[in-house]
Amino acid sequence: MNRITGLVAEFRASVRDLSPAYFAMVMATGILSIGASMLGVHAVGIGLLYLNIGAYVVLAILFALRIAWFAPNVFNDMIDHRRAPGFFTVVAATCILGNQFLLIVNSLTAAIISWGIALLLWIGLTYTVFVALTVKQQKPTLDEGITGAWLLAIVATQSVALL
Repeated sequence: MNRITGLVAEFRASVRDLSPAYFAMVMATGILSIGASMLGVHAVGIGLLYLNIGAYVVLAILFALRIAWFAPNVFNDMIDHRRAPGFFTVVAATCILGNQFLLIVNSLTAAIISWGIALLLWIGLTYTVFVALTVKQQKPTLDEGITGAWLLAIVATQSVALL
């Protein structure tokens, strides 16, 4: 029983420390999938689509658990200048998955559902993250607080517009 308790504690710790930017894996896999499909390697494109669906579902479950178990940690990440931009990967990943549905398996319904989810996430994250960081009392200096990761907010916006 101690081994199971230890594994559960280790799993919970992993969920607690989950980076908001892990959906970048879905972004990258989706881009490769679409590229392979457009180059005529449809089997690879479809295989990566199914892999991407699995990765997205697993990450969504892990993030839901993180919110349920460690909401204060999630909130702290959303007001952290270094970790907050990572949340925008979920928007871009959702849109890229929607593009996979549309371009690879011609599912307009799945693409529209993905776009709706992504739009809601984009609105929620844009206003939550930017407002929280704007009104935050103590802010880091520009060289400590602004990184290339902030371009993810632009990528997320473009992905919503593209899908």
